[in-house]
Amino acid sequence: MATLTAQGVTDALQSVCGSPAAQGAEGAPQFRKELNLALPRLYNMGMWRDLLFEHVVSTSDGTFTIPDHAESIVAALLDPTGDSVDYSYPQKVRSQFHDYNIVGRNDRDGENTLAAFGIVDDGYSPTIEQIKPISDFSYTTPTGYSIVVLPVFPSLGLPTGVSDAFIEVDFTVAAGAKTERFALNGEAFLSTTDIDISSVEQVKTGGTDLGANVDVVAIPVTLTSSDQAVTLNGTTIKQTIPAVGVGASTTIIVPLTDVSGIEVGDVLNFNGWANAASDGGSSGAEIDPASNYYPVTGIDTDKKEVYIYRSTSEYNLWTATGGESIFHFPATKLATLREPNKVGRYRRYRVDVNNQKASLRLLLKRKFTVLLEPTDLIHLSSLSAIKHAMLGNIAEENADLERANYHWSVCRNILDEQLDAHRGAAKPAVRFDPAGSGGTVLNIM
Repeated sequence: MATLTAQGVTDALQSVCGSPAAQGAEGAPQFRKELNLALPRLYNMGMWRDLLFEHVVSTSDGTFTIPDHAESIVAALLDPTGDSVDYSYPQKVRSQFHDYNIVGRNDRDGENTLAAFGIVDDGYSPTIEQIKPISDFSYTTPTGYSIVVLPVFPSLGLPTGVSDAFIEVDFTVAAGAKTERFALNGEAFLSTTDIDISSVEQVKTGGTDLGANVDVVAIPVTLTSSDQAVTLNGTTIKQTIPAVGVGASTTIIVPLTDVSGIEVGDVLNFNGWANAASDGGSSGAEIDPASNYYPVTGIDTDKKEVYIYRSTSEYNLWTATGGESIFHFPATKLATLREPNKVGRYRRYRVDVNNQKASLRLLLKRKFTVLLEPTDLIHLSSLSAIKHAMLGNIAEENADLERANYHWSVCRNILDEQLDAHRGAAKPAVRFDPAGSGGTVLNIM
């Protein structure tokens, strides 16, 4: 059976195992709430069909986090050169206590891990990436970080929320700890007034669904703007001409002399382009407005072009006549949020990469994510198992433990049978390791 959406499961099971309040078209949101109670237990009962997926991450400092919809690493392959070609170094995954209990940490700063340990689980972190010390940047006058809230591509603006739809960030500046609340109002971006942020302790949402995913990033800011300036290759910035029959284009091409230090997700800022000439659009068109932060959505390293997404589809050509500047801000992604009442928690791991960029191809166990929309996927596709899980939940709420245990037992048996049929001839080999998963017995003779 194919993977179903929340609406597909609702249509199939709403009248069979939903509560009285979850019946009919108006009861669909309530049925999704009941699914959100039952499905996490199903996901955690085993590695069922469609609960494993591959993901590639890169790291240059030896730390990385897995996606928010992943529970844990099942297996990992390392490409030590970071060229995304040679994944021939299998890595064992170990718990935090291995390096602490056996050898401590192998350097005075405690920033690295021994290669012999493979990948070490460092638990959970409040952000996807940790912001680097500002001294790591080769700026003349380093100051600190600013926090920017941006829409997720291809959205062009932040969602417009009600009073309880907000993002709250706890951070530290030179003067001490601070908290800033970003009320979402449909703007292109929101940012802090503080530019000396040194660390971020927590990122969370308010009590209302934001309506769309929102990125929270940190960008380094300096007092000397020339430190962050990039050079335009030529004198024009152009918006791509729409293809015939495709409709208007919203992509702006920015040709630069050097794109080696720019990555997708970084931020560009345009200064002084408001009075530039236009071609094919309204006269005096500007990059709207010039003070906006624009996330980089694509890079062509051969042509040395950077692509950004614009909120209007006019075809424009901006010409530099003097005083126009482009500034580049390397961005550190802190969180991607939507779910209400959520505090960012991302599982972080360490691996020895010998202070160079490396790539890891990971086999991950999928985590249940809250169903917010009818189109959200439910990766456990067995309607029979979901039905018994829902009935088991109802029995537990009615204190009927015998009936609840029966339904959960049937649920597990159904998932086992589905997994066995799905594997076919590919049966897993059973191996016993006296030191635990991926471990070794030390000092054995």
